[in-house]
Amino acid sequence: MHIIDGRKIAAEMEEKIKKEVDGKEIKIATIVIKGNEESWLFARLKDKACKRVGIQHEIIGLDYDEQEKIEEEVVKLSRDESITGINIQLPLPSGIDYHSLVEKIDVRKDIEGMHPYNIGRLLLGKEEIIPCTPKAILKILQHEGVELQGKEVVIVNHSNIIGKPLALLMLNRNATVTVCHVYTKNLAMHTKKAEILITATGVKWLIKEEHVSEGCIIIDAGIKKEGGRIYGDVHESAAKKAGAVTPVPGGVGPVTIASLLENAVEAYKKLHKGQ
Repeated sequence: MHIIDGRKIAAEMEEKIKKEVDGKEIKIATIVIKGNEESWLFARLKDKACKRVGIQHEIIGLDYDEQEKIEEEVVKLSRDESITGINIQLPLPSGIDYHSLVEKIDVRKDIEGMHPYNIGRLLLGKEEIIPCTPKAILKILQHEGVELQGKEVVIVNHSNIIGKPLALLMLNRNATVTVCHVYTKNLAMHTKKAEILITATGVKWLIKEEHVSEGCIIIDAGIKKEGGRIYGDVHESAAKKAGAVTPVPGGVGPVTIASLLENAVEAYKKLHKGQ
């Protein structure tokens, strides 16, 4: 079993980003809405990553949860010429419509790749700014030299942020894709056939030995906090059967943040016509 080092992959990405950033005035804004401990933690991790590569970063904490007022703030940031990228920190308070907020972002500044325009481009195979976690998973597979064409890929997640755009990325590379979710009957029947299994449910140890075939590649993008520890979706019994597996923490997470930084560079180029 090979443990994939996401921190090493992210560090390599950051070195390339640092060179691209040199001489550019890139500034991104992260909006934290009535932030809980988790959302502030992620925002600060982004802040540290930005500092490492030379990107300016402003965390904007909003202490209200009124949709209209938040949308007004997003529009204001979109019009601010000093801001070249905008992202909305998850998780959000209940009742806030994330996708409506994203639609208010100037599409050129959408560094999360979640604006309907960018998702539509992805559907057409015109990949420019790609949602960060799916992009991170693709980066990891590319780093490991995994050929996707013709492979059986099973994704356990059908969210708009991870599962659906990830399925499109895999289809764009001619993989055969199965998407599983909470309504899937007999999960193991589907996951057992995977040559590449990607799971992102946040259910501790959902994937066990009986769910995987010998030698499959497992990408674990699930996070579950319990008793002061962080767990992934994949149980040790499943990981032992894998040819390669990402750990939690230290796997997909660091590469997701590095992917956001890459998107920030792409957004700057869109605003400045390739400079």
